[in-house]
Amino acid sequence: MVRLCQGLIVLVIIASLCLPGSPAYALSGDRILQLTVPVIGIIGTSTIAYYLWKNSPAQRAKGYPENLGPGEWYVAAYSGLSYLPEADWKFYQSFSPSLKGRSAQNVCYDPAVIGGLKFGHFFDSLPWFGFELEMNFSRHAIPKQEVSISPSSAGGPNKLTLPNYRIYIWALQYNLLARYGFLKDKEVPFGRLQPYVGIGHGFEVLYGTTDSAKNFSLAAQAGLRYMLTKKIAMFWEYKFSHQFEVEIEKVAITPQEKGTISVDVPHHRMVIGISYHFKNLFGN
Repeated sequence: MVRLCQGLIVLVIIASLCLPGSPAYALSGDRILQLTVPVIGIIGTSTIAYYLWKNSPAQRAKGYPENLGPGEWYVAAYSGLSYLPEADWKFYQSFSPSLKGRSAQNVCYDPAVIGGLKFGHFFDSLPWFGFELEMNFSRHAIPKQEVSISPSSAGGPNKLTLPNYRIYIWALQYNLLARYGFLKDKEVPFGRLQPYVGIGHGFEVLYGTTDSAKNFSLAAQAGLRYMLTKKIAMFWEYKFSHQFEVEIEKVAITPQEKGTISVDVPHHRMVIGISYHFKNLFGN
């Protein structure tokens, strides 16, 4: 059953990355939403169903050997710093000819606080390998600022003052994880100090002042967990995700200029959190 579960996770990741036609990030927001909701539903439902079956009284009564392995389930909460680097805003539909096809250079965002939750599992048969489902949220203010417009043009503005704006980022993703254990003892046989890395694929929604955009993202992370007890741990984590060519409509650049912008969204997150680790529903 463990191998089947691992196989399903890998197949879902491959399927979501290899959708027919255009690359995932080129799909429309509504099409992305239609494809993502079933994928996330399948992963979440399969994970919960497997957990409930594996830890049912009938299965536990068999004394299955995984109870003796160093794998575990966990839930976690975290908070920290969310940072969006400067990015170029490309002006597309509805802008005047003097701006359409040009870009605002190096638009800057204010850092923000991020909060998140996750639920994961490391397998008893492969205790170094696991997966997790994760959700996080952050809010970024975009201050009023003067930017350069590129390419330069004699018939249009080469400088522009952008008004205050804001975006909210809600992310839902799954990650495949690999860890290593140091400081092993009887209470935590895998090791109290656990560095780990992960890669994943996510679904992110950017809520602007006037519009929202739905997109797939690619994600990676690196972290360090320390088991304070066999059930309680603290962790430090750096997370990165990237969304390609996000389109946000009805963005007002000036009172007279409003239209669709396209922007790449690299997203850095530095967080600290606490996790609770357990073997089964009954707590041992």
